[in-house]
Amino acid sequence: MQSYFQKECRLQNIAREYCKIFAAECRVIGTFGEVLEVIPVHLMYRPANTIPHATVESDLKGVYLRYCLMDATGRLVMRTGSEAALKCCTLQHWILQWTNGNLLLTRMEGVDFKITNVGICIKSKGYQSLTITENPNVFEQFVSQHQCNYYCGLLSLRSLKTQDSLQTPAKPKCSRSPLLHRKMGGSSRYEPLPLCPSARHLKDNYTQKLLFGICFISLLLI
Repeated sequence: MQSYFQKECRLQNIAREYCKIFAAECRVIGTFGEVLEVIPVHLMYRPANTIPHATVESDLKGVYLRYCLMDATGRLVMRTGSEAALKCCTLQHWILQWTNGNLLLTRMEGVDFKITNVGICIKSKGYQSLTITENPNVFEQFVSQHQCNYYCGLLSLRSLKTQDSLQTPAKPKCSRSPLLHRKMGGSSRYEPLPLCPSARHLKDNYTQKLLFGICFISLLLI
């Protein structure tokens, strides 16, 4: 039971760290608007309780919505009826590009731009030392189903279909921000948005700190 709660904390907090990097890049773009936040989940130990381990998180006030989920057949269902839902789709696209196609958010719920109950799927066993079940089929489904929206365009994300067709056996050894690939791998229907030197410097420093945070959380919860 303890390992279950530890896993839930670890998955959501890993998603939170990725979302922080995503939010930092979004804030550079003045027209992006409000950014998403994956709220933190904390592991709690109650020795006097029958079930001593539990998770605790902030109470979200408002209309609770499911932006992305997997149905009973294992198919990915994505909502696109609101600004928050569209930004969740963009976050999925961004993380898939950042991790070189190895990690995908398969469940996102919450109130407005506050996201919780995050589900993660990995393409290959042991990615980032995760022990969750890998499911390559959901990646293929997302690539074929995802339609780039306005926010994908603001971040200059490449079409997943184009990216998939241009993949080569030699993969990069580390994850990179999709913003670093704006002029690589074919044309996009969106024009790239240049970053000023000061914004680029701040973003790079922030990204390094957040990547360190992801590694630190992984070490604590293994």
